[in-house]
Amino acid sequence: MELLESSPEMQIHILLARAFEKRESLFSDPDTNCFRLFNGEADGCSGLTIDIYGEFILIQYFSPHLVRKTNDILQNLNRSLNFLPVKARGILLKQRTKPPETGDVSAARKSILLQGSLPPAGYAVRQNGVAALVDLVRGQSTGIFLDMREVRTKLASYYRRSDIMLNLFCYTALFSVHAVKHGIAGAVNVDISKRVLERAKANYALNHLRIDDRDFIYGDALDWIRRFHKKRRSFSFIIFDPPTFSRSRTRTFSSLKNYKDSLSLVDRLIEKGYVFTSINSYSISADQYKSFHPSNWKLELYGNESSDFTRLEGPYLKAGLWKIKRC
Repeated sequence: MELLESSPEMQIHILLARAFEKRESLFSDPDTNCFRLFNGEADGCSGLTIDIYGEFILIQYFSPHLVRKTNDILQNLNRSLNFLPVKARGILLKQRTKPPETGDVSAARKSILLQGSLPPAGYAVRQNGVAALVDLVRGQSTGIFLDMREVRTKLASYYRRSDIMLNLFCYTALFSVHAVKHGIAGAVNVDISKRVLERAKANYALNHLRIDDRDFIYGDALDWIRRFHKKRRSFSFIIFDPPTFSRSRTRTFSSLKNYKDSLSLVDRLIEKGYVFTSINSYSISADQYKSFHPSNWKLELYGNESSDFTRLEGPYLKAGLWKIKRC
């Protein structure tokens, strides 16, 4: 559905206005100021997404036909923004229309400024009452997954003060920050990127949480599962939120091929408590996702991408909290 290809400019404005109206209630949430304003085909235009990050707007193109419509989109976006309670300090555009031709993803995905000013260094937003540093300019991901907002809200009631969390593939550690701010005893964060671990520490500092370098572990998450098991170290809450596909020096990980075996390893690290898992893929069904889990795990809650990520078909995000209790 490429409505911008044939529709008059007035219709662009109508599509934006309708999309913004659907999300009107999100502007009154004091705990969150970042979410999706426009979500592609489900809001009337394939390949176009618009996100708000506090006082900045990030447009993303996933379809090449939108490039020549940029002036029309910007003009009508400004018109629609006049009806929102937030004034945008800057509007940025990130091209996601083709894979990077070089190994430098950050350079290939660098946003351009369409209007206003760029976000200042150290710019932070709020989600679920947690402050999060975001980079709207460099790279493919901003540092926060907007589609996890409602899932994180549901998890809050399951945290216990005695919990020690293991956050595998932790990225910027926002699951850990959210859990520690809700009272758990602590969290161990594992990621294969030193750079994102530094961003994770920065999020801890931003939220006035104690930083212990021993809780930020650089390395392959699956290797560290085996190390923890060998050391007989266990956890009461585990986050398993891997990328759909990744490659390290020693292995290639694919959710379709490796998810089930990986959860069998995770099962060794928990005697009693919860494991949160997720898969971000249209090609893996909800039934497939559930089948990957050990038979002794009980599904406590299940969710998909947040409601601002409107859709015409089935969800891409399958996320569940699984209860583990040995006999």
